[in-house]
Amino acid sequence: MLRTEKPDATTGGRTAPGIGMNIYLVPVGPERYELYCEVDDHHATVGGETARGWRQRASGVFHRGLAYIDSERRQRLARASAAESRTRGQRIRDRVIGWLAERVAEQRLLWHLRSQTAVTAHHPDDRSSAEAEDVVQRSLRGDGRRHLVWMLVDAFIYLASLPLTPIPGPNVLALYFSFRAAGHLLSWMGARHGLRRVQWQYAACAPLTTLRHVATMNPSSREALAREVAAQLTLRHLDTFVERIALAGPWYTRRV
Repeated sequence: MLRTEKPDATTGGRTAPGIGMNIYLVPVGPERYELYCEVDDHHATVGGETARGWRQRASGVFHRGLAYIDSERRQRLARASAAESRTRGQRIRDRVIGWLAERVAEQRLLWHLRSQTAVTAHHPDDRSSAEAEDVVQRSLRGDGRRHLVWMLVDAFIYLASLPLTPIPGPNVLALYFSFRAAGHLLSWMGARHGLRRVQWQYAACAPLTTLRHVATMNPSSREALAREVAAQLTLRHLDTFVERIALAGPWYTRRV
C-alpha cells in the first residue's frame, strides 16, 4: 500500500483536501481512536450496479431496507422536533429505528470504502503517519473479521427463518436478518478492499488533536469543543459522533 505524508494538512483551521475519500482518525482518549467519514446520504452506498446473480439480489434487499430505515429515521426526527405526544408503541418503535440508524451510520464508511481507489486519512498532528497507518490497518483487519462472523451468523438465522414465510403477513424475521447479513457482507468487502486495493495518503490535522481529551471532559465542554472542531473541518455530524463514542466507553474504540 502506498503511503505518503504531508507535513501539515491544515489551512486556517480547515483540513486541506486530499486524494479521494476523506477519513478522519478521531481521538477519543490519550491512545484511542475511531475512524469517521461523512458521505452524501443520497449517494449510492453500494458500488457495482452491474452486479449479477446473488450479489444483485443481496444489493436489492439491502437498498430496500436502507431506504426504509432512512425514511423512518427522518420521520422519527421530525416527530421528536415537533414534540408530538407519542404512544408507548411509537416510542419503542422510534428507539428501534434509532438503534438501526446508528448501526447503519457505523457501517457507511466500509460500504463506501469498497468503491474507492484512493483515500486520505486525516490524523492528529501529534502522531506520525506511520502510527496513523497502523491504526487504520488494524481497524480494517478487526472490522473485516467481525463483519465476516456476523454475516455468517445472520445468514444462518435468515435461512432458519425461511420456513415462516408461508405464514400470512410479512416475514419480519427473515427481512431483518437478510438486511443485516447483506450489510455485514458489504462491510466485510469494504474492509478487505481497503486493505488490499486502496491507495492511502496520511495527512496531519491540528483540529483533531484538540479532541484527544474529550472522554474526560464534562458534557457541556465536550459538546462545545466537538462543535467547534466540526465547524473547522466542515463536518456536519462530527459532534454527534464524538458524543456517542465518548458515552460508549473505551471498549468501543481502537487502541494504538
